[in-house]
Amino acid sequence: MENNVKKIRPALLNMAIGDTLAFPIERLKTVRVQASELGAMFDMLFKTRTDRDLRIIEITRTK
Repeated sequence: MENNVKKIRPALLNMAIGDTLAFPIERLKTVRVQASELGAMFDMLFKTRTDRDLRIIEITRTK
């Protein structure tokens, strides 16, 4: 897992199954929307988890 300040969509597209990325919690809505759109378009599946203490959203590709 790593903290990314790069663009969300390309980062999600380049994820392999099992990869996990972390983004600032301020990007929560954007990350979830992008994951949903990419999942529908490219048959990918993502799972998100928020860590309120660290103020991050973790996203893992599961399919």
